[in-house]
Amino acid sequence: KESNSGVYLMGRYEVQLLDSWGVKAPTFADLGGIYQRWDDARGAGREGYEGIPPRQNASRAPGLWQHLEISFRAPTFAGNRKITNARFVIVKLNGVVVQENVDVTGPTRAAAFLDEVPRGPLMIQGDHGPIALRNIQYKRYTDSVKLAALTYRAFEGDSMNPAYAAGNAIAISSLPAREAEKFAISYNGTMSAPQTGLYRFELGLDWIGSDPETQGPNIGGGALTIDGQPVVVHSGAERRGYGDRELNSGPHPFQLTFYKNRPEFNGRGVELWVEGPEVARHALHAPSGPGSVRPPPGPIVVKPELNPVVLRSFLFHRGTKRVTAVSVADPAGVHFSYDLAQGALLHAWRGPFLETTQMWHSRGDDQTAEPLGSTLTLPGTPALAFLSNINAAWPDSVDARQFRRDGYEVDSTGHPTFLYQIGDVAVEDRIRPTADGLSLRRELHLRAADAATAPAGLYLQVAEDVRVTRQSDGSYVVGDRAFYVILPDGGAPPVIRQNRGREELLLPVRFDRGEARVSYTIVW
Repeated sequence: KESNSGVYLMGRYEVQLLDSWGVKAPTFADLGGIYQRWDDARGAGREGYEGIPPRQNASRAPGLWQHLEISFRAPTFAGNRKITNARFVIVKLNGVVVQENVDVTGPTRAAAFLDEVPRGPLMIQGDHGPIALRNIQYKRYTDSVKLAALTYRAFEGDSMNPAYAAGNAIAISSLPAREAEKFAISYNGTMSAPQTGLYRFELGLDWIGSDPETQGPNIGGGALTIDGQPVVVHSGAERRGYGDRELNSGPHPFQLTFYKNRPEFNGRGVELWVEGPEVARHALHAPSGPGSVRPPPGPIVVKPELNPVVLRSFLFHRGTKRVTAVSVADPAGVHFSYDLAQGALLHAWRGPFLETTQMWHSRGDDQTAEPLGSTLTLPGTPALAFLSNINAAWPDSVDARQFRRDGYEVDSTGHPTFLYQIGDVAVEDRIRPTADGLSLRRELHLRAADAATAPAGLYLQVAEDVRVTRQSDGSYVVGDRAFYVILPDGGAPPVIRQNRGREELLLPVRFDRGEARVSYTIVW
């Protein structure tokens, strides 16, 4: 708590590390900020300049692991003359882009060096309170893959015979296609790998997957071969195909083919990307113009204004599409998503609410909404379950014979309370931001059908992860320091147990005259 540090690229340009949890208006001095430069000669009160605050506060609570990813470009020189400034291309904090394409004209304040050079060390500042760092990894980019002796042949349809056009090319695109609707193109040439090692190739065709109901191999596809061996086989089932190949440094013959044989899809753009050892991901296709992939539409973002927003949608959760999801935004900036068919929390996050481009642009593609901001992904398993004994496995999904969803009610403030039945117990599930606008409190009110007979063996799953540990202050830290859980005083004692190699925090549900209340708070 309140510790302060920094990551200095080249020992000169600082990304600030600071306990900034809960800061409403972050500055350059907060977590994810590009720290200011300093010059006493500018005069009193004007010494600091060029500091850039993060786009949003994506900080996690102190004591939890923060995840920082930086893409940085060093300054370049012609002799002793600087040609380009140092640039933070991307800074991601906890999965959120907080800086993008920020130039720094010189070393920031408290840098180890005041000059500028082509290369320098990574430096961690360590004099403003305890800081733990781990899993430091880097990749240096110095070169690119080059194409040469590029030729093409263009065909009608996907038969690859006969060719109606052929010749030399300067870049990969679908421009040689005579028609925009049904065509095939084959490129041949050599690509030079600057380093020996593993390369990843990505082939994108923007006419694939345009309609989720009819997408498939009959729309089109493609393939990349290097040294006569297949590397990427694009089946046409998805927009992008991927492949890895070990390459020795030097030239390699390659062939790229792709085709489209359905006239009703308007796209004709093709992309070929590569990344490798000391090679940043870059394009091998023409960057713009006819035959390039159309740029994606601007994001369609749903924002809460003065009142909460309740939005039904499909939603991806740990790679699975949840089709009965609802997301709830609060103007305080604390949001969550919930599976109505499971009574399960899926995500919790702070910051912007949802991007809905996949739902509302054209006819949509995946038809999903995507949480924005610093997102905490939760197990997504049912909150409540009847267990035959304390060692019985927690169910992955609800028992349809015992579970009935009854929708939700919206109160006078605009917040929903989710309603469902589990066995003979009616459940009201209330999830609200805490008063400080940083955390989520969940309260469940349960009523048994028969007040005289208290249901036995009903539990609330509060947390599930690789480990759940009780701390000295009575709270619990979940997983690899992913988030905290706070339980109210009193009530039934919680249970920490092993289940299929993971740990669970369970609360027994104790009924009194047919009613029970259980609650907990998630802090991240």
